[in-house]
Amino acid sequence: MKKTAQSWFLGGPSSGGLDKQKSASLLADWNAYASSQDPDASALGFDIESAMRTTGDKVSGTFNVVSKGVRGLPGSFQSASRNVPSAKSLLYFGVLLASGVFFIFIAFTMFLPVIVLVPQKFGICFTIGCALIVGSFFALKGPRYQLVHMSSRERLPFTLGFVGSMVGTIYVSMWLHSYVLSVLFSLLQEDLLA
Repeated sequence: MKKTAQSWFLGGPSSGGLDKQKSASLLADWNAYASSQDPDASALGFDIESAMRTTGDKVSGTFNVVSKGVRGLPGSFQSASRNVPSAKSLLYFGVLLASGVFFIFIAFTMFLPVIVLVPQKFGICFTIGCALIVGSFFALKGPRYQLVHMSSRERLPFTLGFVGSMVGTIYVSMWLHSYVLSVLFSLLQEDLLA
């Protein structure tokens, strides 16, 4: 068994009689093969320099065609990338969105079951969560663009309804302590958020 393993690692056959005819290792076989080759002839059988030159010409020609096509498009790269948010704004968006989802999750899992006893905790948690989610879009798109978008003619009634339902949720839960109205305003607030 030991002899078979040694012959396998040395690259020879497993029988003992043929080991004498073969070289001692795979490296010795490779060295013998390399020394038998003509040093002037290419090992691959073709001129590697001309192949690389041809490949380089084809690749650069392809890039020239593509860049001509891109230059021919209306607009420019700067106008196309102007609306792409930066890494910082994406970070703020993610943190604010995750915080908002967390507050809404807390409102539904911890305070909705006890809304009869403490409607103000549910109302505050839910309203803060919704405000953070809206704030995340301010961070993503920029405050000016988001404000213009929310106050546009088509969106203004929904924006006013959302802000009114947020104020209503806080008012009925903090001062009136009404769990029925808290749930009603929270449902209205959630419906306008979506």
